[in-house]
Amino acid sequence: MTKNQLKAMANRIKERRAALGYTQAEFSEKIEISASSYTKIENAFQKPSLDTVVRISEELGISIDYIVRGTDNAEPKIVNDTEKLSSLLEFLDSEKLRYIGDLANRLAKIKG
Repeated sequence: MTKNQLKAMANRIKERRAALGYTQAEFSEKIEISASSYTKIENAFQKPSLDTVVRISEELGISIDYIVRGTDNAEPKIVNDTEKLSSLLEFLDSEKLRYIGDLANRLAKIKG
């Protein structure tokens, strides 16, 4: 992660925390890290651990993807390459393939 990416991530966290009305000290308590560690994260002096990013995400109600990359694409990426998809399906037995088919049908009905 470059310094600019770290700064951008820190700004996204800071903006959301401030929008929710938490002080740095209050928020550091919520995510169970020291106030000094949180200040370093928010000032882009320290990269947060994955565990800390997860807690920040949960407390701020934003996705990890948004925190880290500034995007919020919750839609799964669909494999468009038939060859790749075929090679993945080769590892599944007929029972698992039927299960996946049934699941896809149920999801299609829900989506509607």
